[in-house]
Amino acid sequence: MLCLVANLLTWAAFPPLEWFPLAWFAPAAWASLIQSKHMPGKRPYWTIWFVSASTWAFLLEGVGRAFWANYFGLVFLGAYLALYQVLTVALARVAVHRWNIPTVIAAPAVWTGLELVRGHLITGFSMALLGHTQVKASAIIQIADLFGAYGVSFVVVFVGSCIASSLHSKNIRQRVAPLITAGAVLLCVFVYGLSSIASLRQIPVKHDLKVALIQGTEDTVFDPATAQQRAVDTFNQYWRLSLDACGEHDDLDLIVWPEGMFSGNVPQLIVATDATIPAGLGMDSKQFEMLVEQRLRYFNEKTEGVASVVNRNRDTTGSVDHRTYLLVGCDTLELVRDGEQTYNAALLIDPSGKVVARYDKNHRVLLGEYVPFGDYFPWLYDFVPIGRGLTPGTRPASFEMHGISVAPSICFEDTVPHLIRRQVCELTRKGHRPDVLVNLTNDGWFWGSGVLDLQLSCAIFRAIEMRRPMLIAANTGLTASIDSNGSVIATMPRRKEGTVVSNVVIRERSSSYEWYGDWFAWLCLLFCLGLGLATCWDRAKRPGITLEASHE
Repeated sequence: MLCLVANLLTWAAFPPLEWFPLAWFAPAAWASLIQSKHMPGKRPYWTIWFVSASTWAFLLEGVGRAFWANYFGLVFLGAYLALYQVLTVALARVAVHRWNIPTVIAAPAVWTGLELVRGHLITGFSMALLGHTQVKASAIIQIADLFGAYGVSFVVVFVGSCIASSLHSKNIRQRVAPLITAGAVLLCVFVYGLSSIASLRQIPVKHDLKVALIQGTEDTVFDPATAQQRAVDTFNQYWRLSLDACGEHDDLDLIVWPEGMFSGNVPQLIVATDATIPAGLGMDSKQFEMLVEQRLRYFNEKTEGVASVVNRNRDTTGSVDHRTYLLVGCDTLELVRDGEQTYNAALLIDPSGKVVARYDKNHRVLLGEYVPFGDYFPWLYDFVPIGRGLTPGTRPASFEMHGISVAPSICFEDTVPHLIRRQVCELTRKGHRPDVLVNLTNDGWFWGSGVLDLQLSCAIFRAIEMRRPMLIAANTGLTASIDSNGSVIATMPRRKEGTVVSNVVIRERSSSYEWYGDWFAWLCLLFCLGLGLATCWDRAKRPGITLEASHE
């Protein structure tokens, strides 16, 4: 029953309901389960796993909407994520009952340490952390610039554990003490949050950037018969919305299209000097050269034409540095000596129509952009609708315009905190400190489901962690402009076409998280590892003793 209550409260705290105060009580149910003196056998853990897996499946059900086979992936994902609930309860019970560590320490430390593991193991899954439930509690989540999103999860579980400890205490003093402790921690967090929010106004403005974020409405559909026409229609929709934005605002500095929307039916083509003719084309070298020349000319005409029309209302006698750039998501096909490589790219197009910078997505989505061992067993790709997969990029990029540095990310990369931090730090070391973070994403995969809200929550935390404005251009939503306090300045409703025009204010601001990363979560993981090693050592010395037996 406690397991069911905990999962129901957690689910209700996330989208679509977003009853975020319930998240503070969900850990109380988990902590009560941890404090329970008797959990006989394996059956309770199987129950925890099954109920938690079902909760994850309901929470992430939008993952399966675009293609029927994705529902099988959703089942496996839910089953995998539920293992962390089982491990949390099991390891925390060992800490409490074997080593006499208070629940208010054991539960949040184990929870946070295992959330960190979840964010790194395999390809990592950092979406829907418990702390993400608090995105509407702006003052609470400001501590993310110290501890990351994991730190907010720690506080939520700590408070819930204090509530459980109070409920299970036998006298008034023991009941009041945990509540006073929880209240003191919350007060400190709240005061720090208010102070951080207020401090933004004290920092002088460095630059501003007027940006149009374009949002179309093309849901992802896997139908080979209509794929090319849909790609052209999608390009035309974004082109029309961009023209509308330019007509209404003649002083735009940047127009942003989401992931893949600029491709149309002709992606960017790059040909290495030693490229070989791809197998299956059936062309001689002369025919191949003519095809390449035609494709290159078409793409250049497209970029130059778009840039020319976008800038036709600007002062053509002025410097191009004060005209409109485009940052667009576009597939990139690179022909090399060993064959061909396909990248999920972001391109910066200057006012003359030249592609002046490119970023290739570094962090690929499992089964969405690659299949494990697919390079060795290509037939594995026959089971998923993603062609032959994508090649990952290897470095971050800094897009320079109007004296401002923009760091792009693509798709679910903004859900990976350590990736965004690593890219910002690497660019800063190279002298290209990003002023603005921009995410280009095609969320048509999720057909307007709650997954869109979960990704927006991640972006809000990235803005706070790095103390930089965060812009999102999302196909089908949720397109948004977020300031460095994590406040959503402007957004668009899901599955509605339109444009978010935002005057992005840039200030010289940094954070402890930028310098030290997830140090607190790593300490929690170290606690988990130490707990596990100590238990294994003690059990080896006392064979036959159960894991939860007291050390005393």
